[in-house]
Amino acid sequence: MARAGPGSMSVQASQALQDMDLVKIIRAYIQAAITSTAGYKALILDKETMKICSTMYGRSELSDSNVMHVERIDEGGEKHPHLELKAIVFIRPTRENVTLLKRELKAPRFQQCYVYFTNLLSPIHLQELAEADAIKEQIQEIQEYYGDFCVIDPHHFVVPCSRNDLLVSPKLSASNSTSALEYELVDRLVAGLSAVFLAVRRRPVIRYQRGSEHAQRLADGLYQLTYRQQVQVFDFGSRSSPIVLILDRRDDPVTPLLMQWTYQAMVHELITINDNTVRLSSPKVPEDAREVVLDTRSDEFYRKHAGLNFGEVGLSVKALMEQYQSTEAKHRNVESLEDMRRFMMEHMDFQRLQGNVIKHVNLMSELSETVSKRSLLEVSEMEQELANPATAVNAGASAEDIMRLARQPGITDKDRARLVALYCLRFEGDALRVRQMMEFLQGLGLRDREPRLYAGVDAVLRAAGQARRAGDLYASRSIMNKAKTMFKGLQGVDNVYTQHTPLLTATLTNLSTDKLDAQAYPFMAGSQDEALAYAAAFKRTPPREVIVFVVGGTTYEEARAVADWNERNPHMRVLLGGTAVLNSSAYLNALGASSDTSSSSHAIDMR
Repeated sequence: MARAGPGSMSVQASQALQDMDLVKIIRAYIQAAITSTAGYKALILDKETMKICSTMYGRSELSDSNVMHVERIDEGGEKHPHLELKAIVFIRPTRENVTLLKRELKAPRFQQCYVYFTNLLSPIHLQELAEADAIKEQIQEIQEYYGDFCVIDPHHFVVPCSRNDLLVSPKLSASNSTSALEYELVDRLVAGLSAVFLAVRRRPVIRYQRGSEHAQRLADGLYQLTYRQQVQVFDFGSRSSPIVLILDRRDDPVTPLLMQWTYQAMVHELITINDNTVRLSSPKVPEDAREVVLDTRSDEFYRKHAGLNFGEVGLSVKALMEQYQSTEAKHRNVESLEDMRRFMMEHMDFQRLQGNVIKHVNLMSELSETVSKRSLLEVSEMEQELANPATAVNAGASAEDIMRLARQPGITDKDRARLVALYCLRFEGDALRVRQMMEFLQGLGLRDREPRLYAGVDAVLRAAGQARRAGDLYASRSIMNKAKTMFKGLQGVDNVYTQHTPLLTATLTNLSTDKLDAQAYPFMAGSQDEALAYAAAFKRTPPREVIVFVVGGTTYEEARAVADWNERNPHMRVLLGGTAVLNSSAYLNALGASSDTSSSSHAIDMR
């Protein structure tokens, strides 16, 4: 078995490694796998690698590499033989997948088998495969191609897990003990994040958020794997070590609760993006046009506008529409053979432009209708006042404003829940008013209509209250932070709906200037001396590369903040990863899922 080394990848992939461009790295792995042999091929995937491949490689690209058939190794039902094809197997090295592959090897359905695992394969599993293949000798090659994570953008990735709600909210059972499932989830995160290290060929120094059991357990698992058990595998020579900073979603519960106004984040908040696919619900859109793909690799308009504000995107969609109308008029004017030749040459580009125009006009129309129907401009203004530390707000006045707004027609239960959750976080110290706001929600009937939503609001302080946070969310723990916030408030902002800045931006600033609290975010090390040595090394030379991983999930607002950071700060490149990409619905549902009847007087029976 061979591990993916420098010789396994192209010159372009080597540049991608230098830039830590995850899209190019994963595409290089997939390309290396599907072009490993000549002839017609079948691509065999599992549940997770199917998602990884579908977001990175299109059907037409697979077809260009003579991939004629795609199937899942972990799907039941009758599977037909394809002796005319060679099997390219790209799967995770799990016990289940190895068992299924052994079954395939004992009853071959393909000419030959080329196997690529997305992570380190244990010697025991390798031996089992060798024994299963001893008679038929199907396997021609086994390699490790480290793609055990989903890539969203070059700087943004996800390690998917089956129960993100257990990572978002602490376990609230009477025993308060960590379940076997939670241990399995952390093991999955260790596997996925270590695969990122192997993919970018770096062994980072590990820092984590103190007070978070999951962050600490993940940090310890990574340390044991990379610095104790597999030292040689993760030794990439004299390259300077980056830092991996493991955070907990509870450090910033505000960002996933806010209405978003940049294109990508807004689509995810109001419609939801699943594996680069969006499902429109407007009856004005024909059924066959409701499912659209948003992919920055194939959609130039989306690539340029994903991080721009709603108003800017609207103007650009109008310009795109005018370009289409102009091109359409030119195509209607076909009078000569030369006109016909030009039309045929430009026809594919015209069709692509037409599809893009229809897609983004439909998207912007649905977003605009939703904003108007739910009075989201007014809701967002209130949210921003609650979220922005620089805004002077009063608990009594804010409560009255929320209650007035929440009673208006068109305001949804989800928007009421988000406002009250943000209020509870901002005025956590005023227990009486927090209780009154929960009673107000109950009086509106939200507890009966949307029990999971109500439970999510009720759980937000237990999961992410001040006592559970390491960061200074409202810039209130030091005189310096208060001064900075006051100065920012005096400066004003260009847009009242985008005043909020994710806490992650301040965390990165502190990390780059060696001001990140070493008590709140300690180094994971085998001894105190080792931890002190790490601290001294980064004090002399700040990290040039950082991988931030958020247990509980990231947001598109934070991904945009990282993209902006990388553009403004070439001295420190940042990758952002998490266990999911959240919107407010996913976050509140995850909080509500972990509620317990005994944990609060407001808690509900979720059975």
